[in-house]
Amino acid sequence: MTSPKNLDSRATAVRRTWARRCNKLLFSSVTNETFPTIGFELPEGRDHLTEKTIKAFKYIYEHHIDDADWFMKADDDTYVILENLRYFLSGQNSNEPIFFGQHVKTIVKQGHFSGGAGYVLSKETLRRIGAKGNDETICRQDGGAEDAEFGKCMETLGVKVGNSTNKLGRNRFHCFDPDTHLMGGYSDWYYQYDANGAKKVTYHENRSSKIFRPVLVTT
Repeated sequence: MTSPKNLDSRATAVRRTWARRCNKLLFSSVTNETFPTIGFELPEGRDHLTEKTIKAFKYIYEHHIDDADWFMKADDDTYVILENLRYFLSGQNSNEPIFFGQHVKTIVKQGHFSGGAGYVLSKETLRRIGAKGNDETICRQDGGAEDAEFGKCMETLGVKVGNSTNKLGRNRFHCFDPDTHLMGGYSDWYYQYDANGAKKVTYHENRSSKIFRPVLVTT
């Protein structure tokens, strides 16, 4: 997901770095003559992220469902370590109605995933969006908080929230920048809503670079 003002900066950086290792890369924004985008003519802003996300996945369903087993939504300020993502997904079944991301325990009964951390859909999940995603009684088409509204849509479609924590109970998907996740200093809301917060105490205690150095080596 990107916007016209970020095409020459953030989107270009994504295109030149981690996205080069993707099997298929698509940018969702308005039509641009010099930068390859899907070209959704939608108003910019957070109020329209829900519509932008739903339309993007519908487009992928119609044109690219046979190109991959897993489909990831990421913002233009998200950095993805593709090797780690592939390793994690190699142990998952793309024929199951499931998706993965940073689990947030708010609004939706089963929780939903933080939009900023990105989330990954199985092929079966994409099929369900393609089949019923246009139904406004199932998936809100615009407005609201994109990640929460998408989570509601997934729950209604029978798509389950997958567990993406590692064997130590630590998140693989992160909604803040590396310094915050490595050194602590989270906002109060994070402790309240992060579904795996209780399992992440050791992250927050490792505030000294000397203490944290062996953690970086061993994880």
